[in-house]
Amino acid sequence: MGQTDLSSNSLISHPDVFADIINAIIYEGRQVLDEKSLKPYYNNSSTAKGDSRLKGLYRDSCMEDVRNGVRYVIWGVENQYVPDYTAPFKVMGYDYAAYDRQIEEYTTKNKKDKNEAYVKVLHPEQKLKPVITLMLYYGTENIPKSIHDMLDIPKDDAVRKYIQNYSLNLIKLREFTDEEAERFRSDFACIAKFLQKSYNKEEQIKMLREDKQILIHTKDTLYTLASITGDKRYLQIGNTSKEGTAVCEVADAFVTMGIERGKEQGIKSIIETCKEFNIKKDDTLSKISEKFDLDQQKAQYYMDKYWK
Repeated sequence: MGQTDLSSNSLISHPDVFADIINAIIYEGRQVLDEKSLKPYYNNSSTAKGDSRLKGLYRDSCMEDVRNGVRYVIWGVENQYVPDYTAPFKVMGYDYAAYDRQIEEYTTKNKKDKNEAYVKVLHPEQKLKPVITLMLYYGTENIPKSIHDMLDIPKDDAVRKYIQNYSLNLIKLREFTDEEAERFRSDFACIAKFLQKSYNKEEQIKMLREDKQILIHTKDTLYTLASITGDKRYLQIGNTSKEGTAVCEVADAFVTMGIERGKEQGIKSIIETCKEFNIKKDDTLSKISEKFDLDQQKAQYYMDKYWK
């Protein structure tokens, strides 16, 4: 699991963000699922391989939805940044593991109650709760939506009708409409709106600078933006920002860092040019100090850094 996954996994694992994702996507923005109804479910499980070793199944985030003291649904949310052509099979494995865990819960209870079903495994009235997994896709390339997309299916109709399928609930974040992006209310709203503007960097920055939403999980949100964009400035801002920072403040800091980075590149260029043309060090110091309105200490810092 890379840093990209870790950052976004941390963000979606907060109950308020997880509930918001379900409400925005499943319930189209209606506030149906309360974060207080969510309890962490098993994210990790193991399956036996042919050589008797165990292969781990690691979910990004999985919660059980408990309403009025009764388990309602088991929700899974997976982050996917790049095309993974095995994704339908992986999600099928994750969902199977959650169903298998429920079967295990029933069999353990039956054994404890001395009410084992033996060959039948479960009693007829012991029903499992649905497992629903959403795959949040941050990329732009096509990704298989079902197992059938990954099978070399025979043209024999007699055979084809018996080939079972398993489909992904694939959520392409970059294809959201304005209306769909506006359904989010948690910190994930910043991610959804940002990706929805991915076709235009100016629109992305404009959106961030006009967004007055207060971030609750500032660091996780900014680390996710860093993973999406590959821009380390979001990491730097995340390391210095406090929880409760407004999105527009983040954007202003981002723009300021860009200006400062451009300014430093200009200073570096002048120092290197002066040195190349054998201009005295003291004269170069005076030149950058005057041009960039630097005090003596700051100008000397850049001279020590770039006069090599």
